[in-house]
Amino acid sequence: MSEIVKFREFMTTWHTSTRPEMGVWSDRNKANLIHSATSTRRVPEFRAFDLLPAPNSSLILMQNQDHRIGVESVCGAQEMFVRHIDFDTVFFQFCGTTTLETEFGEYTMAPGEVMFIPEGIAHRSTGTADSLRWFAFANTPFTEWRTENDMVSHTEFEVKRVNGPDWKIPAGAAQPTKGGKVREKMICWDDKADDLTIIERDYDYLVGVTSLHIHEKISGIRKLRAFDLFTEITGKKGAPRPIFRSPYLDVKTYNITGEQFAFHRALRTEEVRIQFRGEAMDMSEIENQKVIPGEVTIIPRGIAHSVITIPPESRDFLRFNFYSSLPWSYPSDFTRHYFHSQFEVKTTVHKQAAWLSAAE
Repeated sequence: MSEIVKFREFMTTWHTSTRPEMGVWSDRNKANLIHSATSTRRVPEFRAFDLLPAPNSSLILMQNQDHRIGVESVCGAQEMFVRHIDFDTVFFQFCGTTTLETEFGEYTMAPGEVMFIPEGIAHRSTGTADSLRWFAFANTPFTEWRTENDMVSHTEFEVKRVNGPDWKIPAGAAQPTKGGKVREKMICWDDKADDLTIIERDYDYLVGVTSLHIHEKISGIRKLRAFDLFTEITGKKGAPRPIFRSPYLDVKTYNITGEQFAFHRALRTEEVRIQFRGEAMDMSEIENQKVIPGEVTIIPRGIAHSVITIPPESRDFLRFNFYSSLPWSYPSDFTRHYFHSQFEVKTTVHKQAAWLSAAE
């Protein structure tokens, strides 16, 4: 008989619950927390960007009545501006760079950066040939945000796609046409497949003309370096603060060295985990899955789960997560990979966080 290894488990609920402060701790036999369950709600591990068959394609991976989350390639200048009338937009740049022209001005996103665009704000994207990003559309507006003042370090990432497709920017599409007349596509949350609203506008009266204040220029765009917000090793003490939060969707980042301090059983949360840097073993009651950059795992509600870095002493682990209080459906086939990509991540630290320097 194998020796019983005791391990802690904690249960949590959602922040809008009538008991958001609830925390329940249990002592478990660790063997019962690892690959001990079968479930029809299991979602296979997948490589999100290998599900895109061609450049400038987009794919919704998970959705519910409140939000839609997916991935897309932004290869060159996109033809039209888009205006999401009644839903907020979040972008997470994974590979390459993307420049966005918006009514609040122009912004460039590099790997590891996250951006919030409020509902109703027109924007157009131009990406490098290797530009890959996650998107989240939220029908219920976000109500909480981290700010630039919360960034305690300065880190830059260069991400290279290996063994993937050799996509090229179409001829004449390397840069957007600025000035003159441009077209804008309006999109509403409940649009049907055949709904279409196109508007012609003057470029000079569209880009950079908007403000949150009538008398001074204040931008409603929030762009942050997602992995410069840590104030501790989050996987050793508890849940990190969300970067952006709505009543039904949290956007977070996660870091850890070694093993998470306890298994976590979320009672009212679906979780998608996007590996950005480093390798790890995702453990759960359903299965164990080794993950590398670019790979994704999903934890259904109620399933206890944990993670350990590979090797345990590694400090490379960085992860981007979405959490939902509403169940997801999955409109895409996660087994249909067109390529077998890997991602190499180069890190440049311009300023190390004081808390991390003190820990060394």
